[in-house]
Amino acid sequence: MKKLFLMITAVAMGFQLSAQEVSGFAAAPTDGYRGFASLGVFSGTGNYKYDRFGLTTSHGFQVDHLFMGLGASMQWTTNNEDWYYYNYETEEPELGENIDFVMPFFFNANYEIPMGKFAPFADLKLGYSVGDVSGLYVLPSVGVRLSHFNVWCGYNLLQDKQVKQPQNKIETTNYQSIAFGVSIDWGGRK
Repeated sequence: MKKLFLMITAVAMGFQLSAQEVSGFAAAPTDGYRGFASLGVFSGTGNYKYDRFGLTTSHGFQVDHLFMGLGASMQWTTNNEDWYYYNYETEEPELGENIDFVMPFFFNANYEIPMGKFAPFADLKLGYSVGDVSGLYVLPSVGVRLSHFNVWCGYNLLQDKQVKQPQNKIETTNYQSIAFGVSIDWGGRK
């Protein structure tokens, strides 16, 4: 797992270094390829708390102020403490399963409003997660860009659907969290 992580990080940094431009501050993105690399922290809320951190990358194309692309994220838990949730069928607290790793794949849309050196933006990541939680992945966020550096916050939903035995019943679990992060972007600028 560490070798895979190091290899993906090296490739992402290589893309960043090869695509970086020296032109300084840009008022607005221009058409063309654009990439993002992000580090995020997710603080679990609700009945199923799942705290984690993640590395994310997105690649796509910029047209005027709208970016559209595809991306992936690797997310790990930040604690392995036992946690409990309330089971409404048995009306008893039950021990939750530990979640160690998830890997969402998603479509990414980002719209920013240029305002000189600062540009507020809205971002949406929508896709599917694999790993310890397999299901819907949604991350809407807002933030601000300064040159190629971005700060953002948002809401994250991971939805897990599992077949429970012996009744063959599908059980849906929603893992919700507040997300914060920083990212860099490259390309798509004069």
